[in-house]
Amino acid sequence: MRWNSTTKAYNKKPMGLLEAHVAVGGQDDWQMYLHGPMIRPWREMQAGDSMPPFYVSATFTNKVFRFENLRREGGKGNRGKPMHAVQKVVAHAAAPSTTFPIENSKGDLQGMLIAEGEPFMVNAPLDPEHSDFDFGGVDYISSIKQDNNCSRIFPNALDKVSRFNNGGDVTNTVSCHPNGICFFSVWKFYDDQKPIWNDKISKMFPDCLHYCVVDSLDQVGGGCKKAGVVKDEHGEPICSKPGVGAVHGMTAAFGPNLTHSDPNEFDIFLVFTGGAEFIGGESSMKKLTCKKDANGDLAVINSQAFARDLFEASVGRKSPTGMAPEDVGGDHAWADESGKYVWISTFRMANAGVHMVDYKTGELILSVHGTATYLKNNYAYSAGVHGTGWLGSPKGTLLLGTSACTHPKTMCAPIPWDPVTKAAGLEAKGLMYVIDISEIFPDDKDDKESPTTMIV
Repeated sequence: MRWNSTTKAYNKKPMGLLEAHVAVGGQDDWQMYLHGPMIRPWREMQAGDSMPPFYVSATFTNKVFRFENLRREGGKGNRGKPMHAVQKVVAHAAAPSTTFPIENSKGDLQGMLIAEGEPFMVNAPLDPEHSDFDFGGVDYISSIKQDNNCSRIFPNALDKVSRFNNGGDVTNTVSCHPNGICFFSVWKFYDDQKPIWNDKISKMFPDCLHYCVVDSLDQVGGGCKKAGVVKDEHGEPICSKPGVGAVHGMTAAFGPNLTHSDPNEFDIFLVFTGGAEFIGGESSMKKLTCKKDANGDLAVINSQAFARDLFEASVGRKSPTGMAPEDVGGDHAWADESGKYVWISTFRMANAGVHMVDYKTGELILSVHGTATYLKNNYAYSAGVHGTGWLGSPKGTLLLGTSACTHPKTMCAPIPWDPVTKAAGLEAKGLMYVIDISEIFPDDKDDKESPTTMIV
């Protein structure tokens, strides 16, 4: 759907259709709860592949999956045919949400940072081999077999606000810049949701944006040299605030087309979310310009509100902050490789999907809808976006992970799969989308196709 910045509404006629492939959650992979897809560069494709491999996090079943050998039947030009893939378990983690790749000097994957968050502290109680009593944090997992390495990077002793040796922190997002600065968002699904969230809880378990500095990312497994809570240009800690919530998703922008005149400067995009419901709530977004200063530490030099039409006008929000009866539900973000656009995923019913906005101004350009309602009686809400290329680029691809529930207006929460929940109609299915944005097709009745299956 094309957004009209003059009328502050979507044009009535869709601008076109995109081809998408979808994999449906099952008993042994992610069931209803999928999170944070992460695609690898095109150089990692094998002969005959249609796209690079990618990773996804199965939050409820405590696994990280790799999809590889992704191949469309008949090749890229053969639209509407299934895509085949090999799906592998590559790591076990405690309630993983998002991941960030760590590469060596040659650009090869040597490991990954995994953000983990278990707000109930008890993780996988029925699976003794992988049971864990911890709120979460960020772990570095090495892909080098001889390392057998899994080390906790956050919380850490340098970060005095983090709960180091005190139960951990519920971490939703990890993102890094190649200059050696990583960011971790501590966020709980009930942030700013009364009466669960109150003064006592917010002080005991503060939801803040944290950072970690290393000499180079390939050394992150050894821990941080500097760390703490991110502070804005006025010295104000970026933590949960009433009417705003806390940083849920975030991304550090980098790449050949995403550079500043000062090589030490870079942008990060923060998605703030509060409230545990799927209709009303609060969410907004900010763009921050950051710098690695002369002392090798993080400095925020400017911040500004971002994507206001998406977060306000598209859902009729009357104020940029505060609980609203209808809210877009800010989720995650990804700056595409053109350097011109940012893609933002949203999860609340008023405008669920993924949206393209201008990198500089935040102006809403278009929205991709339909991902939440692909399966009948199954609300598949966005839970992480990543991609490669850009709209119209031959390599243009979006990955969209979704979690799901069957009653979004009343109760939307992870429901275990068993005979009782199935009989009650609560067995939801999380969906993994591969969306081709290389080409937009006319919205003609004869051309309308359902998303095709990903066979794994």
